[in-house]
Amino acid sequence: MLDMWQYGFFWRGIIAGLLVGFLCPLVGVFLVARRYSFLPDALAHVSLTGIALGLILHFSPDIVTVMVLVAAAWLTEWLRNKASVYADALLAVVMAVGLALGVILISKSRGFGADLSSYLFGSLLTVRLQDLKTITVALVLVLGMVAVFYRGLLAVALDEEYAQAVGIPVRHLSLVFIALSALTVAAAIKVAGVLLTGALVVIPSLLGAFLGRSFAGTLKVAVGTGVLLSLLGMHLAYWGDLPPGPAIILLGAGMLVLVILGRRFAM
Repeated sequence: MLDMWQYGFFWRGIIAGLLVGFLCPLVGVFLVARRYSFLPDALAHVSLTGIALGLILHFSPDIVTVMVLVAAAWLTEWLRNKASVYADALLAVVMAVGLALGVILISKSRGFGADLSSYLFGSLLTVRLQDLKTITVALVLVLGMVAVFYRGLLAVALDEEYAQAVGIPVRHLSLVFIALSALTVAAAIKVAGVLLTGALVVIPSLLGAFLGRSFAGTLKVAVGTGVLLSLLGMHLAYWGDLPPGPAIILLGAGMLVLVILGRRFAM
């Protein structure tokens, strides 16, 4: 089994998984605290539109996907501000429209073929050096924003009205953070796939919320858990000849169930 480390594709897959495992909870913890945890799942489904559009236009699907996701994220944020009572329903509509449009475009595109499965569920074999660069850029941008604007992001996540009252530029901060959330989703698709990227963002964040004793503690636990799940999931995917996305998510879901049961019996 140790011969897997001799393959370049496995090294790229492991590095991508570790970077994504670090990146997704950085965004997810703030989204979960903001009760916006459905956003990554909605954007991941919208990404099908960007991928198919890029193939149809014969332009980089990665760049087109990022542009489509950022536009969809900003549109969702604008709609949420206009009708905050229906935020969860609006996310469901955005996801459905993005998925429907993506399916229509896929039916008109000849560029998917056997790659459709890797887009939907992730694949160790399809991670390229360019993907690693994209994930690294996303991680650096998100880390920089969290480091510089941590207090502002925390205030907005916990109480948006209070943050606005104390002079925090809520609107601008939200737009930048939502755009970086879209970039995170675009970066994670290669590892977890369209259908499971949302769970990769949310599950480590929930584990952090259950195990952390403060928001900073939650963030640290979530990031550590995300990295651990990605590492274990990638090995499981290789050994079992499985798509990495489902392997990582099932491990995370199992860990989440154990933590919930452990807390219940400990009370």
